Amino acid sequence: MKLQQKLFILFILSLVPLNILAGLNLNSNESYRWVSGTDSPVEINWYAELLQQVDSLKLKSGNNELVESDTLAADSTAKPKNLFERAVEYNADDSVIFSLIGQKVFLTNNAFVKYGETELKAYYIELDLANKEAFAYGIQDSTGQFIHTPEFKDGAEEFTCKELKYNFKTGKAWVNEVITEQESGYVHSEITKRMDENTFFLKNGKYTTCDHEHPHFYVRMTKAKMIKDDKIVSGPLHMVLEDVPLPIGLPFGFFPFSNSYSSGILLPSYGEEKRRGFNLRGGGYYWAINDYLDLAVTTDIFSNGSWGTYLRSKYKKRYKFSGNLSTEYHKNKYGDKGLDDYSEVTDFAVRWTHTQDAKANPYRTFSASVNFSTSQNDRNNSQSIDKIVNNQKQSSISYSKKWPGSPFSLNGSLRHSQNSRDTTIALTLPSMSLNMTQIYPFRKKGKSSDLKWYDNIGVSYSSKMENRVNIKEKELMSSSLTKDWKNGYQHTIPVTTNFKLAKDLTLSPTVNYKGVLYTRSVRKSWNGDLKDGAGDVEIDTIQGFNYAHNYSTSASLSLSPKIYGMYTFKKTSKIEAIRHVMTPSISVSYTPEIGVDRDKYYRTYEKDGKDIEYSIFDGSLYGTPTGAMEAGSINLSLDNNIEAKIKTANDTTGNEDFKKVKILESLKFSTSYNMFADSLNWSTIRINGRTKIFNNKLDLSFNSTVDPYDLNANNVRVDKFGPRLTNASIDLGFRLSASDFKGDGDEEGSEGDQSSDDEMKYVQFDIPWSFSIDYGWTYSKPTSESNVNQSVGLRGDFSLTPKWKVNFSTGYDFANKAITATQFSITRDLHCWQMSFNAIPFGTYQSYNFRINVKSSVLQDLKYEKKKVWQDN
Repeated sequence: MKLQQKLFILFILSLVPLNILAGLNLNSNESYRWVSGTDSPVEINWYAELLQQVDSLKLKSGNNELVESDTLAADSTAKPKNLFERAVEYNADDSVIFSLIGQKVFLTNNAFVKYGETELKAYYIELDLANKEAFAYGIQDSTGQFIHTPEFKDGAEEFTCKELKYNFKTGKAWVNEVITEQESGYVHSEITKRMDENTFFLKNGKYTTCDHEHPHFYVRMTKAKMIKDDKIVSGPLHMVLEDVPLPIGLPFGFFPFSNSYSSGILLPSYGEEKRRGFNLRGGGYYWAINDYLDLAVTTDIFSNGSWGTYLRSKYKKRYKFSGNLSTEYHKNKYGDKGLDDYSEVTDFAVRWTHTQDAKANPYRTFSASVNFSTSQNDRNNSQSIDKIVNNQKQSSISYSKKWPGSPFSLNGSLRHSQNSRDTTIALTLPSMSLNMTQIYPFRKKGKSSDLKWYDNIGVSYSSKMENRVNIKEKELMSSSLTKDWKNGYQHTIPVTTNFKLAKDLTLSPTVNYKGVLYTRSVRKSWNGDLKDGAGDVEIDTIQGFNYAHNYSTSASLSLSPKIYGMYTFKKTSKIEAIRHVMTPSISVSYTPEIGVDRDKYYRTYEKDGKDIEYSIFDGSLYGTPTGAMEAGSINLSLDNNIEAKIKTANDTTGNEDFKKVKILESLKFSTSYNMFADSLNWSTIRINGRTKIFNNKLDLSFNSTVDPYDLNANNVRVDKFGPRLTNASIDLGFRLSASDFKGDGDEEGSEGDQSSDDEMKYVQFDIPWSFSIDYGWTYSKPTSESNVNQSVGLRGDFSLTPKWKVNFSTGYDFANKAITATQFSITRDLHCWQMSFNAIPFGTYQSYNFRINVKSSVLQDLKYEKKKVWQDN
C-alpha cells in the first residue's frame, strides 16, 4: 500500500476516541477488502494489527493521558475470535463505506456480497459484520418501477425480492415481496420469513401457474407455510381472476409439490347424459410404484346404475424397453327397468403397446401393438369421433431372433383383426416361422469375382406354422380348437440361379419343393335322400396328422433395357430440356408338367351320374400341394418417366442454375400371354400412373384395368376381341400452407385434426393456416352394369390472430349424397389459460364441448366445462 494511503487511514483513526477503539474486536487474521470503483482489492490488514494493540491501553480517569496497562491481565496465547468462518467478498460500483463504530460496511450501486455458496446482489447492501447480517433493497427509476432489486442465491435456491434481511450464520431471512418457482407454479408473497433453506412462512401470499409478473389469476392465501419442493399448507384462501376476487374460497388449502412423481387421489369430473343420467368420470387413485412403473385405477359412475372402470399403466426402462397398458370394463344400463326398452350391455377393451429400444439387443426384438375390444365399446363409451367411426381394429405381438454369423432367423407373432360393423374377428394364435436366407453352397467364402455358373446356385428355406380362426364375436369363447380353428405347417425349399446371357438378358431357372402338415383331412359324399329331395354334400372330418408334398421346376428369360429420349429447347426458353426414360420389360417363363401323382391327394364322389373331384385338404390353410401343370407365359410391361430441366436465377458466379421437375413419375402398362391356354390367352391390361405437380403440392395417382375380351349375353367372357374398361380410379390430394409462401421455411403445416380434449392441449399457434383437400373417384364395370363412386374430403386450420386458431374437417359422399363426418374446433390461447370449443354440428354423432381451463397440469381441475355428448341424440 502506498505511504499516502496509510497516512490517510491513520489520520482518520486518530479522530476516533480511544475508548471506542478499545471496544472494537478486530482481528488481524481477517482479510477485509475495500473496493471503490475498481475490481482491485486494497488490503487493510495492517491497521487491524494496530487496532489490536488497543487492548493493551487504557484511559486514566480525569485526563487524556495514555498509561500502560497490565499485559498479564489477559492471556496473550488466546486465539482471537473470527467475525466470519470464511472470507467475505464484496464490492460495489459507486462506494464502499466502512463504519468502524458499528462494524458495518455500506455498499451502493450494483452491490455484491458473497459468503461461501451464498450470493447477494442489489442496488444497496448494508453488511453488519458483528451480527453477520445483510440488509438489501433496490431503487426506483424515473417511472416509479423498482430496479436492481435484491437477487439472492444459496446453492440451488434463487429468488428476487423488493427487500431482504439475511443472517449468514442462522440462514434465516426476512423477505419483502418475493416470487419463487415451485414445480410449474409460482409463489408470490408480501412478507416471507425464511427459517432455513427448506421452510418458509408466508403472509398475504399468492399461488399461481401464470408466469406473468402480475399474474392473470391466483389463489390468495392469507397465511401459509411452505416446505420447499414438498408442499404448501395454507389458511383461508380464495380465487382471484384478473384482480377480481371470486366467491370461491376454502378455510384451508394443501398444495403438494414433488420433483419426482408420487401417488395420490385422482379427482373426478362432473357431467350429465340423458341416457345414463348424472355422472362422475375419472375419479380414482394413481400409484407411483417405482421409477419404472406406475398404475392408475379410475371409475365412471352414472346415476342410472351404469358404471365403468379403467386400469392404465406405463412402464419404461432406459435403453431396454417402454410401453403402456390400458384396460376398461363397462356395464351400461339403458331405459327403465321393467319396461320393454330396458337393456344391459357389457363392454371391455384392452390396449397395449410395447417397444424395445434399438440399443437393447441387435439380435432379438419384441414388440406389441394390441387394440382389442367388443364391437360396441367405442360406440357406447368413447368420446372421440375418430374412434367411433373407425370400424377396423388390428393387433400384433411379435418376437424375432437372429443368430449372429448364421443365415437362420426365428419369428413368432400373434395377430388379430376385427370388424366392428359385422362383429367379425380373425385371430392367428400363434404364427411361427423359421427362415434361412439364401446361401451359395458351391461358392468359396469371400469370393465375389470370376464366378462360375455353379457359384450362383442359391438355396434358401422358409417355414411357418399357424393356427387361425375367423368367427363372430359372440361365438369366439365357445369355439372348438379342432372344429373351428384351422392349423397347419408349411415349408418350402427354393433352389435358384441365373445366367447373364447379355447386358440386359438374364436366364433364371428355379427348382422348388413344398410340403405341408395338417391335423385333419376330409372325405366327401353325396346324399340325395333328404326329405325335400334336394340332396347335399356330406363332409366327414378325419382327425390325425397328414403330410403332403410336391415339387416343381421352372425357367424364365427376362430382358429389361432402358431407352432414353431428350428434347432440347432454344436457349431463350426457360425450359432447358425434357427427358423421357422408357423401361420396357419382357420375360418368358416355362413350367413343365412334373410332380407327385394327383390321385394321391384328390378323391371323387358321384353326383347325378358325374364324378366330382375334391381335395382331401379342402378348406385347409395352405391348400393342396400339387405338381405343376405344363404352363408358359410371356409377361410384358412398359414404364415411363418424364422430367424437365428448368432454368432458375443465376447464382453468385453468374452461371445459370437448373432444377429438375418431375412431369410424370411413372406411367406403367403391363399384361401377360398364356401360351398353353386353349382360349382367352391374354390377361387383363393394367395401367398405373402417379406424379406430383405444383412443387409437390398436388399428388395425382390413377389406376385402371382393361379386359381385352368381350362378354356374351350372359355376361361371360368369350374369345372375341372387344376391349372393355372394367376398373378405374383417380386419387387427388392437394396440400397448401402459409409456409409455402415463405421461401425456405418449415413446410410442415399443422395436421388440422386436433379435436379431442387431450389433443387441444398441444395445438400449435405458430402456423397462420394450412389447407388440404382429397378427392377420390372410382369406376367399376365387371359386367354390363357399371358403378361410380366419388368422395371428397376437406380439412384445414387457420389463425384469426396469433392466439385464435380454427380447425375443421368435413367431406361429401356423392354416392349417398350426404356430408361425411364433420367436426370443427376453435381454440383461444389465454396465456396461462386456454379456451376450446369442439363441435360435431350434425349427424348421428352431433355433440359439442366448451371448455376453459388452466394450462398447467398442477391445477388441471381448475376449469369450466359445458358439453353435450352424442349419446343424448
